[in-house]
Amino acid sequence: MANILIGTCGWTDRALLASGWYPPGHRDTEGRLRHYATRFPLVEADSPYYALPTPRTTTHWAERTPDGFRFDVKAHSLLTGHPTRPSALPEDLRGHPRDDALLTELWTRYAAALDPLRRAGRLGTLLFQYPPSLTPGPAAETFIRAARERARDWPFAVEFRNPAWWHSARTLPFLTDLGATAVSVDAPTLPPTPLVT
Repeated sequence: MANILIGTCGWTDRALLASGWYPPGHRDTEGRLRHYATRFPLVEADSPYYALPTPRTTTHWAERTPDGFRFDVKAHSLLTGHPTRPSALPEDLRGHPRDDALLTELWTRYAAALDPLRRAGRLGTLLFQYPPSLTPGPAAETFIRAARERARDWPFAVEFRNPAWWHSARTLPFLTDLGATAVSVDAPTLPPTPLVT
């Protein structure tokens, strides 16, 4: 039987911070992550969805967590086709046209940012959460395959927010062919039955 790791979506969630869960002396950035890692073996780092971390930041993440701890890292919004504010891009890329060259450069920086986690043995799965606007079909599959190719050496998980994906007979074979994990979401518009890939 496989081990199941349990964690939360981030260690800086507003509700978690307001709950008093972090003890005195562990409420700064470093202390929160260190404390979190004593209670959970896994966390979904969702901040890279909003802004790319620097390799220095992820080096700190690795240093502040014990051996065996894992970060499942959410892909940046632009890499998944979400609308992306210019301020969410690195400053030198904000005026760049939204084209393949921008996606390639953003992917390169995302991979470089995750490299300290990979080298430390802390990188879990890359989570690609696709927007409701991404409907099933050949164009969407090509877009997802391109992301998978960029992430070919890393575990890859896909979360679809458009319910049509979960009702399509093509989805399971498609994800299986990609070697991708299907991420099930608890949402009223999405089916509760997960796909096993």
